[in-house]
Amino acid sequence: MNPACSTYDKYKIIAESVENPCAILAVTRDEDGTAKDVQIFAANDKFSMTGENVEGDSYTKYLPREPEFENMCIKAAFEGEKFHNYVDTTKSLGVWTDNIILPLKQEEDGSVGYCQYIYELTKEMDAGKFSSLSPIIAGFVIKSCLELRTDHDFKTNLGQVIKDIREFTDASSACVISLNKEKKKAEIISQDHKEGILWAAQIYMKVPYDIAESWGEIVGESDCFIMRNKAEIERIKEIAPGWAKALKSENAESLCLVPLKQRLETVGYILLTNFNVDNANMIKDTLEILSVFLSSEMANSQFLKRLEWLTSVDMLTGVRNRAAMNRTVDEFAELLKWKKEPFGVAFCMMNGLQYLNEKNGHDAGNQALEKAGQILRETFDETEVFRSSGEEFSIVCENIDKTEFTEKIEKLRERCSDPDGVYFAIGYEYDDTEGDIRRALRHANKQMLREKEAFYEKYPEKKY
Repeated sequence: MNPACSTYDKYKIIAESVENPCAILAVTRDEDGTAKDVQIFAANDKFSMTGENVEGDSYTKYLPREPEFENMCIKAAFEGEKFHNYVDTTKSLGVWTDNIILPLKQEEDGSVGYCQYIYELTKEMDAGKFSSLSPIIAGFVIKSCLELRTDHDFKTNLGQVIKDIREFTDASSACVISLNKEKKKAEIISQDHKEGILWAAQIYMKVPYDIAESWGEIVGESDCFIMRNKAEIERIKEIAPGWAKALKSENAESLCLVPLKQRLETVGYILLTNFNVDNANMIKDTLEILSVFLSSEMANSQFLKRLEWLTSVDMLTGVRNRAAMNRTVDEFAELLKWKKEPFGVAFCMMNGLQYLNEKNGHDAGNQALEKAGQILRETFDETEVFRSSGEEFSIVCENIDKTEFTEKIEKLRERCSDPDGVYFAIGYEYDDTEGDIRRALRHANKQMLREKEAFYEKYPEKKY
């Protein structure tokens, strides 16, 4: 290569010598070390997807701004790091992208750094592309996939995987949050945190749906979002000020948010907090590939759960039957032996049902039961409510905070206080320390029986 050639000429030759689409990117930094601009300095003919001349333009003229891409360019151009990843860009480009970023010599004064960017597009996901994963990441992903397929129930398997993820990444906390857009509900389905760290449990016990919904905008066209320092909370603040405030109050220093997708639809997120940002790229690669398998297992679990619900529903009231209640209690009792989780239980007795049947006929009684089931399903999730006997209903709420649970109980009490229609005697118990669901059910049942007696003392004519 002629030493008299300009920097552009030299890098143009390099770009044109590559068979795949290739560009040399010129990278400049702000004072805080983040990317000021990533410019397409020189490119071969294949690099532009439209055939137009793209040299001299910022990459953001053609693609949405991608902080993770910019961070890799910074590290390649100024720190000599190399990157190879295979990412899902179907949302922005309709294809998967295989990316290689290599360091090149920077300007002598250090003002501008250069890196070589090569990409290849594949219409469908090519599993073989993941073979370039490091042995450490590949080994961890394989181990996690095997744990997801053990003979335990999905929630137990997921709990072990999340614990492994937190330990593998040395994060303070890790959790998986499911997202139900139809019901506008976000729910933590598994979490783990370092001993003595209550941050995850405090902030994410109840995830407001509007905050979880905003994560899609925070992730944007990327396949993940990484916050490397507290200063980046300002970007979150622009989109989700409530979440940014919570992160600041809990002294969050770093986080990684990876969407879980099924058929291009986001069904949940993996959320990791307070980890060593020097390992951010390894963590990103690990969670991105693991998210593919987690999404599949979540979808399968939800499908089976739905099938189970359809076969265990009480046809009159629309809530689940006694057999489903027994299974739920048994499974949750086993889970609590392994890991304590807060929960609430309740028994609800329909007072005056026999009187209603005798006075107005069984059709009137059935209508009252239907209404009771409807109110219960409108107040609680359909998976949490059971018809435990003819005139008795039960409620089992897993992983719920006390305020939310008691508010729902009071709402139910307000709506079911008609002595001539639906009137519930309600007994409930909340537990966030003992982890004994059967003890809680006994206490709730005793309280319900006391309320039942008080009702018939007040309305003795309704007792049969």
